[in-house]
Amino acid sequence: METNAFEPMELPDRRRARRAASLCAFAVVAMHVVAYALFYLYSKLFPYRSGDVDLIANTVISDLIAMPLCWLIFLRRMPRNGALCGPEAEREPLRALRFFFFLPCAYAVMYGGALTGRLIGALFGGFNDIITETVTTVHPLVTLLCASILAPIAEELFFRKLLIDRLSVFHPLDAILFSALLFGLMHGNLTQFLYAFPMGALFGIVYWRTKNIRYTILLHMVLNTLGGLIPVLIESLFPTQEFKSIALALYGPVVIGLFVVGLVFLIRYRRRFLPIESPLPRCRKPFYLNAGWFVACAVFTAMFVFIEFFR
Repeated sequence: METNAFEPMELPDRRRARRAASLCAFAVVAMHVVAYALFYLYSKLFPYRSGDVDLIANTVISDLIAMPLCWLIFLRRMPRNGALCGPEAEREPLRALRFFFFLPCAYAVMYGGALTGRLIGALFGGFNDIITETVTTVHPLVTLLCASILAPIAEELFFRKLLIDRLSVFHPLDAILFSALLFGLMHGNLTQFLYAFPMGALFGIVYWRTKNIRYTILLHMVLNTLGGLIPVLIESLFPTQEFKSIALALYGPVVIGLFVVGLVFLIRYRRRFLPIESPLPRCRKPFYLNAGWFVACAVFTAMFVFIEFFR
């Protein structure tokens, strides 16, 4: 009798772990290929467009078409971890106090990654900051809809809920790190990778600890709003440079305060995040020695090089 290649088992099998990781990496690559192909078709059909319409179209194509399609093709039949999504899962209810503990921690990780990117970029003459170029050319309401609502929901459901649910069958820490790497690569440029990867790792830990994807969705929404929407609102709402300078001067201490509080929380309460304990043995090599991961590294490295040096 033929068996399903992804039947659950007590101990992780290295061959199955390799195949599962490879399929996840192929799914992310395919997601980019489908999104670029559809956006290219859209640009040819509608040559006269605005930045607002382009951002909405890109979000719909990437998050509402390409992601679900690649999940159906590559990941739907993979088994899920019952500890996260089965009847035995112990989900933590969404609590405001817990959320406001995670928020500065997540902001510190994101801001630290962004600062690292700026420092490295300064050594090489600066990196292309695509996200800033994009959000500053569109209406704030479009940024709110796409960057602060739709993108966080779709990305958290795909990279945390779908990937970690499936890869943690083999080992939760490997699942968190691998999904975070794919999340960082998915952004398609080095600037965003340097903060999306550590942010994705923290989100993965939060999801694993709480078993509640609403925590990471809300965190993602708030971080995208703080990093992308509020500076745009300040730029568009205040009529004179003097008022803009005052608003930015008031916003600056909030940013620094969140970063400092988050850094203190991460150091003081680090055992709330790490280590990730599991009775399963680690599965490092199968996750990174597979065809899907090699293809993903090649494709996204080429994208990084093209964006930084030829764009």
